Amino acid sequence: MKNRTVSKEQWKWFAGFLICFFVVMLALYFRMSSVRSSALESDFKRKPQPVNVLIPVVTDVWRTANFLARVQGGQTIQLRTDVGGWVEEKRVEIGSSVDIDDTLLVLKDERKEFALLEAKSRLNSARADLKELKRLYNKNISLVQRGIVAKDTLESLDNQIAAKAAEVNALDASYQRSNWDFEHLIIKSPIKGKIIDVIPDIGQEVMANEIVINLVNSSRKKVVAGVDANWARILRKDTEVKLSNFINNELETSVAVIKGISPNIDRASGTYSVEAEIVGEANNWLPGEIVNMEVPIELLQNVIKVPRTAILSDSSDVFLFTFIEGKAVKVPIKVTWLNDKQGAISSDSLPKDSKIIIKGNSGLADKQPVRIIK
Repeated sequence: MKNRTVSKEQWKWFAGFLICFFVVMLALYFRMSSVRSSALESDFKRKPQPVNVLIPVVTDVWRTANFLARVQGGQTIQLRTDVGGWVEEKRVEIGSSVDIDDTLLVLKDERKEFALLEAKSRLNSARADLKELKRLYNKNISLVQRGIVAKDTLESLDNQIAAKAAEVNALDASYQRSNWDFEHLIIKSPIKGKIIDVIPDIGQEVMANEIVINLVNSSRKKVVAGVDANWARILRKDTEVKLSNFINNELETSVAVIKGISPNIDRASGTYSVEAEIVGEANNWLPGEIVNMEVPIELLQNVIKVPRTAILSDSSDVFLFTFIEGKAVKVPIKVTWLNDKQGAISSDSLPKDSKIIIKGNSGLADKQPVRIIK
């Protein structure tokens, strides 16, 4: 019994020792935390954090969406010859830019030159004969009136004039046809575009209605983007979009207008095609180039644009820091992202007369002293 009693006393003493030990450790922890907090607060007061700020401005802004789009040329045209001949001159090569009525190929066919010369000579001869008949007719009018020439002679001249006039008209049509053949030995561009291919070589014979040049219409370029079903329902025809592309580290931009959204899904990509026509002075983009298409989706009113660098988050909240009377004040916010660089927040999200801290906000604590730098 004596050993059992001594063992209980030892356990009681040991339990009391542990309790005292934990009380002392807890007191030391709170003491150290208090000292550390005081030291941190003192350090905050002694060394304000340098920050950059932005003065908030209330405005209306569009929320946009960005898609990759492929540049496409206009309609591809196969240019055919109207007449046959031998290629005498090539004025264009692959990739050449041409305007309407620019000369592309020059053909030569001496037979058409001789036919034109013959038709012109016959026409001139017939016109001279007609002119002579009219002169005789006018001369005989006065002779008939004086009874020197019979009236039948005047009627005969009138019939000859009618027949010769018909002959002149027929020869003029023949001349115009020969002249048309001769003029179309020069092949001109019917559109503004770019040359895809020039088929015949110099000296080669080509027949009438033979394909000699392929060219693409560049006066009406377009872009086509693939979007999923959600965007296909939101996007609207005639919406103006912005196109951009970096070429040699230089930003090139153009404006386009959505002309339509395909109702059928592309089975290979699982997307719907959105076609937009480039308007105005477009850049020299080639068919097949990939550009960014920025589409306005929603107009946000009475908001403040905030750069991405100002917006922070932890496990549960999205927030930013504002500058108020020399301190960084943490403000919870709700962000609507405009693009990959900016967000928008409600105009009443920020305290009055505050500025948004956009740089130097990493590691800041609420109410920490800060100073503005330029």
